[in-house]
Amino acid sequence: MIRVVGTGARLAAAVAAGLLLAGAAIGSAPAQGVPRTLSLQGEGGPLTVTADEMSFSNQTGRLGFVGSVQVERAGMKMQAERLTVTLHPEKEAGAKRTIERMVAEGDVTFLYGERTATAGRAEYDPGAETVVLTETPTVTDPSMTVVGRRITIDLATQESTVEGGAFTFSEEP
Repeated sequence: MIRVVGTGARLAAAVAAGLLLAGAAIGSAPAQGVPRTLSLQGEGGPLTVTADEMSFSNQTGRLGFVGSVQVERAGMKMQAERLTVTLHPEKEAGAKRTIERMVAEGDVTFLYGERTATAGRAEYDPGAETVVLTETPTVTDPSMTVVGRRITIDLATQESTVEGGAFTFSEEP
């Protein structure tokens, strides 16, 4: 189900225009029960989101995804129960809107490089190239596991900052 927030034919036209301005491409309507896919072109490369349901509000510039959400972008994959994508406000008529931030909630799993992160909530800032994990976040890679209250991952440098956490290191044979 693709749900449009608002009423009227003018809003439907605005939503379609908004999705095009955001660089979104939605394929033909899939059969009932088939996940919906949205592709956005951004500064960090294309972003593809697949979910059971998608909603869009042109007024707020928010895209909502619910159910079996999967996100893919160069070098990262994420799964969650829900995802909210907030677009930057339109600066001028006809300008493409880019992603300001993404918030994933509910059994979030985030894969990047050799690392796997899990949390109840993850917030991605494409401008800063960071992911902030909260609600029992854990990050694992082949040699360690990190658990904390809040974990910030810098995707550009592959460095992490852990607040209120513990590290477990494993020795490789």
